[in-house]
Amino acid sequence: MADERLMTISTFSRAVGIPASALRHYAAQRVLEPTDMDPVSGYRYYAPSQIDSGVLLQRMRSAAVPLPVMREVLAGSAQDGALLLAELATHHGAASRQREDELTALRAQLDPAPAHRAPATAALPGTVLASAISQVIRAAATAATDVSGLVCSVGPQGIELIATDRYWLAHRHLEAETAGGEARAIISREDATEVAAACAHHATVHLKLTEQGLTVHDADGSLLARTVAVDRAVPDLGRLVSTQPSARALAGFDRAELQEVLDRSDQSDKLLLVVGNGTTALHAGGARDDAPVLSGWATPDEQLEVLVGRALFAAAVAVCPGEEIVLSLVDTTTPVRVASPVQDTLTCLVMPMLP
Repeated sequence: MADERLMTISTFSRAVGIPASALRHYAAQRVLEPTDMDPVSGYRYYAPSQIDSGVLLQRMRSAAVPLPVMREVLAGSAQDGALLLAELATHHGAASRQREDELTALRAQLDPAPAHRAPATAALPGTVLASAISQVIRAAATAATDVSGLVCSVGPQGIELIATDRYWLAHRHLEAETAGGEARAIISREDATEVAAACAHHATVHLKLTEQGLTVHDADGSLLARTVAVDRAVPDLGRLVSTQPSARALAGFDRAELQEVLDRSDQSDKLLLVVGNGTTALHAGGARDDAPVLSGWATPDEQLEVLVGRALFAAAVAVCPGEEIVLSLVDTTTPVRVASPVQDTLTCLVMPMLP
């Protein structure tokens, strides 16, 4: 019978974070063998003193250290193990750089244009650019790192500024004198805010956008801002806006009244938009059981119900100027388009909630 101070394989597995099946494999490879094994039952037992080795093994496992190196590290001294791992890191670093060079060469072979593509340039009022950036970037206020930032696009059709947190999106199209090629890049939220502040008091600004970043000068050529693009694949969010299906129903609310309802702390997190017979009713709680908290107009002859989150809806309404909010509704799963009649260059998309 095993010593009571020893741990079963399942207990040791939980202590070091390695599945029991993997521990059996490592034992067979003589990387980390149990202290004792019952010859009748085959049960394996580990000593508490092996926990440190088990934790080290788990970390080497996460780092994809080869079995022979694992075996040597655990069998030798700490100094020898550190030297082995340093040599392995050097080898991996060289292999990684070689792979990166090979992939870059392959990309250049398939599409040589990016390295030599001309920058896209544009000129427009600095006040307009600053206002648009400040307006759109609010959609990324709580975004996760992998989607945070301002997507900037410059091309023959003008400038597109887009931000999202995955659940709602703000898009602004700006008319501008553009030249050069087409470019799209992601600017961090912090950099975008600094660009807006730098441009806010200039009648005209000239911007240059490449895949590497954004540069802005004033009319005299003085540098106002220079940003480095976020190193992340740039999604074509503009296409997401332009390919939205046609609305089945249009609905409208007085902006001040709607904002007052959305700002009320006693409101539910769910709001139900009910369209029918030329009116739109906004119900709190996501159900039609109670009287509507607000009524508005709608296109006639349409019957539609869409559930939205109050916080997302409120955020989109807050960036829309003017005295009226217009909603374009399709179905229960297509984003709700939130817009203002006085600024047709702004579009917000809000993902609906599931019932």
